[in-house]
Amino acid sequence: MHRLPILCVFGAALAGAWFAAPAQAQFYDLDGAYHCLMTPDEKCKQAETPLPPAPQPEPAAPSVAEAIAKINAKEATAADIDVIQKQAEAKEPRAVEALAWCKLNGIGMDTDLIAAFQLYGEAADLGVATARSNQVAIFETLLTPEQRQSVLTRGQTQ
Repeated sequence: MHRLPILCVFGAALAGAWFAAPAQAQFYDLDGAYHCLMTPDEKCKQAETPLPPAPQPEPAAPSVAEAIAKINAKEATAADIDVIQKQAEAKEPRAVEALAWCKLNGIGMDTDLIAAFQLYGEAADLGVATARSNQVAIFETLLTPEQRQSVLTRGQTQ
């Protein structure tokens, strides 16, 4: 017989919990900020943390075409030159030609006529139509006799 009073007490407690006001619910959201939900009290609101600022995405590297356009406008940035150099190392013909132009004109780097001469030769080998003409023009008009001898000697050993 003592089971009935225990069940009544247990049932009343369960019913009281069931119909009682909802408990405080505190959560950390997906960004890691702490929030009070469901009837927050003042203490809970004081514990709330604001969302951290969203991280800024890294700026996308310029394309080869964008970098070449900036080189033509003589507005090339270090990022533009970096893209051109990486693509030239990967033997992208327009990038090799653009790097030769940069070395010839000192755009984003020191002028280096011998490197420009060699890069125009590489661009010509990769199929750039005007590269061989530019290489010849460098050889005939810009290189000193010593530099001409140097590139001819390098050409024979390769």
